[in-house]
Amino acid sequence: MSDRFQEGLAALARLQALDGSTILPAARTQAWLHGELRPLCVLLLHGLTNNPAQFAAFGPALHERGANVIAVRLPHHGESDRLTTKLARLQSLELIATLDDALEIASMLGERTAVMGHSTGGTLAAYGAQFRSGIALAVPVCPGFAVLRFSRPVSRAIMLGARIVPNVHIWWDPELREGFRPAAAYPRFPTRAVAAVMRIADATFRAARRTAPIAQKIRAVVVARDPAVNNLETQRLVERWQRHGADATYQELITEPLNHDPFDPDSPRARTESTYPMLLSLFDDLLNGTPS
Repeated sequence: MSDRFQEGLAALARLQALDGSTILPAARTQAWLHGELRPLCVLLLHGLTNNPAQFAAFGPALHERGANVIAVRLPHHGESDRLTTKLARLQSLELIATLDDALEIASMLGERTAVMGHSTGGTLAAYGAQFRSGIALAVPVCPGFAVLRFSRPVSRAIMLGARIVPNVHIWWDPELREGFRPAAAYPRFPTRAVAAVMRIADATFRAARRTAPIAQKIRAVVVARDPAVNNLETQRLVERWQRHGADATYQELITEPLNHDPFDPDSPRARTESTYPMLLSLFDDLLNGTPS
């Protein structure tokens, strides 16, 4: 076992120690490791109000393909009290700090690092692709660059307003309320948290106008007709990257019924048997040793 891998395990243990007694066991930072340095370590980043339980099936599937895999709990997520108001405290700098810590750990567990994130995690994956070195592959999945079907300028105005007016918690499903699934996720989201994510999205979008992303490859994936985010803005970001000569692509997943989340097996609309094969295949080149 290499010294660097041992350092990675120690850093991972320190990160996991942040998951206190109020965090659901399934929602804590998870790792699926082979006990040694592998050619690839994949960092998985969950969506807003969800937690690493979102990857309870996807993480092991990646591990079976030969990768070391870590799924990191983002700040203020995963509380056993699903109606907690802690998520309203979320700050963009907290999210970026967690991303940086997780990328450092991943770099010690694999010869190369890939990052895949969903929704808020997808926005962070795109931010990492734009600004952070050492990423062989970034896969933003259904990233939030504009909320609902609003354009990015309108979403930015909403972001600015949400930082000024009092926070509001909004039910994901006003009819189901606490009955909303996944069962480990929060059934409502705070507007202040959305504003924090939009700040990261805005920084990424503005930087992509001026400079190329640092990641070696970017594979943006969206769900066709996504009800939660505006796919057109993700496509525009990829086009900006491509204009700089980046190896960046944009792909659509077709899901029936419509479902913003193609990962979580506990989502009632999940069709993982149709979404996982394509998502897993994005790592084949790195797992097979093909040069990036």
